[in-house]
Amino acid sequence: MTHVYKIAGLGEILWDIYDDKKFLGGAPTNFAAHVNQAGQYGLVLSRIGNDRLGDQLMHELISRNLDVSGIQIDPEKPTGTVRVTLDNAGQPTFVCTADVAFDAMQFEKSWATIAGQVDAVLFGTLAQRQDASRQAIHSFLRAAGKALKVYDVNLRGWSDETDKIVKASLTLADLIKLNGDELQILKTAFGSDENDEMFCRQLLDIYSIRLAAVTYGAKGCCLVTGDRTVRHPGFSVKAIDTTGSGDAFAAGMIIQYLQGADLETIAEFGNRLGAFVATRKGAVPEWSLEEVRALDG
Repeated sequence: MTHVYKIAGLGEILWDIYDDKKFLGGAPTNFAAHVNQAGQYGLVLSRIGNDRLGDQLMHELISRNLDVSGIQIDPEKPTGTVRVTLDNAGQPTFVCTADVAFDAMQFEKSWATIAGQVDAVLFGTLAQRQDASRQAIHSFLRAAGKALKVYDVNLRGWSDETDKIVKASLTLADLIKLNGDELQILKTAFGSDENDEMFCRQLLDIYSIRLAAVTYGAKGCCLVTGDRTVRHPGFSVKAIDTTGSGDAFAAGMIIQYLQGADLETIAEFGNRLGAFVATRKGAVPEWSLEEVRALDG
C-alpha cells in the first residue's frame, strides 16, 4: 500500500473574488487542496473571521475533505479576500484586504499537536506581514521537528520589511520555491549579478537549503541542488487562469520529493500539474491524477 503523507499549508486562507464569482484562495490553502486531490492528506493551518465568508470557507474546505482542525476563528477580524483581475493571457493581478483574520494567527495547542504529526509544511511571505502571524508561523516551524519545511517565496512587492521576512524565512527552510520574477527581485536584494542557477546555489549554501525550484510559467522550471541542475521545458497549454498554478506545482513537487523521486520526475510532474490547473478557472479546480497524466503538450 502506498504511503500517504500528511502535508500542511501554513498561512493565509481567503476568497479569491473575480467579477462574477469567488473561489477558494490563499497560496498555502491552494497548496493543501492540491495535495489532497493528489491522494495525500492535506490540511490548512490558518485563521478565518466569525462571519459569513468564514463560514463559507469552512464549508468549502470540508466539502473538499480537507482537515480543518488547524483553522482558527477570530472573534473580531474579518475573513480575508483578494480581488483578482485576469489579463488576456490569464495572468492574474491581486489586491488583498489588510488587517484580516489570518494576520492574527496564534500558535495554539492544536497547532503544536499537528506540528508533531506532519511530514511536510509549506509557508509563504504574505501571512507574515503582521507580527502575530509571523511569530505563530515561526513557532510552528520550530515545533515541526523533522518535517520538510518548504518556503514558497510568493512575493507581492518588496520593502525593507519584506527583506527581513524573506531572509528570516530562508533560515527556516529545507526547500524553496519561487518564480523567475521573484528570483530577479532576490538577486537585486542580495546584490548578486550571478546567473539564476549560480545564485540559487549561493542561497542553498548560505542558508543550508537542499533544493531551490524556480518556475518560469509557460517556459517550465529549473531545479537546483548543491551538485545538480535539472530543467524542464514545461507543457504547451491554452491557459485560462494561471492563479494557483504555482501552488499546484509546489504540491506536485513536494509529494514527489517525499516519495524519493529523482529531480527529472519531480520537475516533470510539477510542471504537468501546474499546466493542467492553468487550463481551468480558479486556483483549485477539480482534477484527477488520470486527467493530469493524460495532459499533452
